[in-house]
Amino acid sequence: MSSDVKTKILISDDDLTARILMKETLSSDVLEVIEAANGKQAIEQFEKHHPALLLLDVSMPEMNGFEVCETIRAHKDGKHIPIIMVTGSDDIASIHKSYAVGATDFIAKPIKWPILGERVKYILRASQAFEDLVTQQQELHQLAFYDTLTGLPNRQYLMQDLQRYLAMAKRNNYQAAMLYIDLDRFKRINDTMGHSYGDKLLRKVALRLQANLRDSDMCARTTKDSESQATQLSSFGGDEFTIFLSRLNNSNEAMLVAERVIRSFSTPFQLEQFEVVITPSIGISVFPHDGEDAESLLKNADTAMYFAKESGRCCYRFYQDSMNSKAAARLQLEQDLRKALDNNEVVPFYQPQVCAQTGRILGVEALARWQKPQGQPIFPDEFIPIAEETGMIIKLGQQILYHACQQAKNWQQSGHAIRVAVNVSGHQFKQPDFPNVVKKVLETFQLPASLLELELTESVIMSDAEENIARLKELKALGVTLAVDDFGTGYSSLSYLKKFPIDILKIDRSFMCDINSPPDDIAIVEAILALATSLNLGVIAEGIEYSGQITTLQNTKNLLLQGYLFSRPMASEFISPLLQQNFNHLMP
Repeated sequence: MSSDVKTKILISDDDLTARILMKETLSSDVLEVIEAANGKQAIEQFEKHHPALLLLDVSMPEMNGFEVCETIRAHKDGKHIPIIMVTGSDDIASIHKSYAVGATDFIAKPIKWPILGERVKYILRASQAFEDLVTQQQELHQLAFYDTLTGLPNRQYLMQDLQRYLAMAKRNNYQAAMLYIDLDRFKRINDTMGHSYGDKLLRKVALRLQANLRDSDMCARTTKDSESQATQLSSFGGDEFTIFLSRLNNSNEAMLVAERVIRSFSTPFQLEQFEVVITPSIGISVFPHDGEDAESLLKNADTAMYFAKESGRCCYRFYQDSMNSKAAARLQLEQDLRKALDNNEVVPFYQPQVCAQTGRILGVEALARWQKPQGQPIFPDEFIPIAEETGMIIKLGQQILYHACQQAKNWQQSGHAIRVAVNVSGHQFKQPDFPNVVKKVLETFQLPASLLELELTESVIMSDAEENIARLKELKALGVTLAVDDFGTGYSSLSYLKKFPIDILKIDRSFMCDINSPPDDIAIVEAILALATSLNLGVIAEGIEYSGQITTLQNTKNLLLQGYLFSRPMASEFISPLLQQNFNHLMP
């Protein structure tokens, strides 16, 4: 107890002599005694000073001790405060009534003054221990049922409440809804700005959601049965939140709340000197149609949220029965892919890259293909996103690199020294040991580094330009060729582009056009070609499907052409015969 902050004790007695004696007995360096001459004053002094203990005479004018005790126990700050009643020595009825109105203890008159001080001291000590216990229980409850970052109720709290509200909804035959909210691309905030900024953003998101729900017309609506309606905002940790709407007239009301949440995110979040824009994807499930218990309602809202992300993000989707079957199929595909990588079922197919001047194949691009031992092939659009999300893309990328280098060595030994291009994912490229992985594969097959090309997308190399320049230089030091894939679709800065040790720009297929295309489309291609020429870079134009597309490219130096006009991606045994061919007859 701090010596400069005294513990306050309130004594209330209409006998001035008794008050003086009590004050003399109890006052000390750590105790301050406050007096009241009647019950009404006792209430006033309690509300003004918030004492740690009260001594109340039973017989007082205006309000007796019993009435004061009852009043204080009903007060928001008086539930646990120690109250000692001072009664006549042979007044047994008063003693019983003291406990009945909530007194902690009693003292019989005449008072033994030396004992009073000790009694008060030990009651205060017991009261402090009880207060510490209550505080500890409150802290444990906070940790168990509330998110430590945002202060919002957590999953455990929500599930506890959901059971009660769903039972109420079922009994009264009305609808309820669960909104499952996930922040789109939140990971990039932690990756680019750091976790401290990510935490600040989550706290601001929680505050905005709370403000949004408070302002909502729906949440402000009142009903006769106040217990039957509640709007519960919860945090599931990380970047996931839920909103439970306990009473709906129809599902459109859930839709209105979802739309309101999405609109509220249109205003950027201010994080110190930065303005951050982030969007929510929301899944909605409705009771009882989408689930009659808390777990199924929550699971189905979560499933709907993933479909909102697949639909382009920053939107909401209501749960549909077909979603679960699709989610189950996706989970099965993930498990199958894991086994496929263990069994080397994912292999490269190769698509030729033809020199525009000679008509000869100078390179091939290795493209991942998954052919199940018994069954139809799985298209890359189906399994590559799963590999990216689960981290399996690193293993997949290493296997394709291994097979491609092995095949390049086989072609070299058969007299065809052609370059093999391998796509590198962002996850793979950011691995600290990636340059060493490439080096070991080249050494394993004794493949000249000039016969390996690594393709990285424009958005990957620009994600952390300064760090990526250093890593690209490590790879370039090995002697491999470096290409920027999908050029023109990202956000390259020309100042950085000059610093990157790259050799080739690969024009995205979306820009491929012919002389009959709109002038703006042709101008974009010509600008990319002029940029490549000024930086002395080679060019690969992909997506070539007919000869007319080559016309706008013909005067480009170091130009390779890739597309269905020459060949679809094929297994290595079908590529080998093409290496002898000349494709000049397909040139305009």
